[in-house]
Amino acid sequence: MPRPQVHPTDAMLDAARALLLEEGSRSATMEAIAKASGAPTGSIYHRFGSRDELIARLWIRAVYRSQASFVAAMERDDPRDAALAAGMSIIDFCEEHPGDAQLLAAFRREDLLKAIPGGAVAEELASLNRPVERAVVQLAQRLYGKRSRAALDRTLLAVFDLPYGAARRYLISGSPLPSRLRDDLRRAVAAVIDAPL
Repeated sequence: MPRPQVHPTDAMLDAARALLLEEGSRSATMEAIAKASGAPTGSIYHRFGSRDELIARLWIRAVYRSQASFVAAMERDDPRDAALAAGMSIIDFCEEHPGDAQLLAAFRREDLLKAIPGGAVAEELASLNRPVERAVVQLAQRLYGKRSRAALDRTLLAVFDLPYGAARRYLISGSPLPSRLRDDLRRAVAAVIDAPL
């Protein structure tokens, strides 16, 4: 049985996320992350190699968390219910994991790829959205009976662009999502799905 980690990776990542969101990117030095997490600086360098890799791993963790319920929602039997559930799963993620949601709104994958141009982390960043892309293609087929560009665009608008766009300004400002947003968004997503293609 492996020994439990004295300084868990998630504690290091959580400390980095708090520094990034509360004090800005420059404040999240390896030394500051070590102090906030209680882990020795050497342990953090051993685990991640560099600050850029740590931030990329933090972002990747947030993406996987957000994708889990999003992809699961699109697997519901009824395609309309699946689309509505997928759209609402983005709002659920923002409410349940506000720090991760704010992080995803603050950093772009392209910027992280520039900081880490090669290696395993870069490969993971590059392929991160493939499960979502496959799920959206399948949902478009189920909703509209085809995988045309129009069907894919409509599906993406309904299940991702509308929910994420509706939440993004609140995430950037660090404000809680308004209670009315869920009902308004559900109606908007349904209107997009139900409109003739």
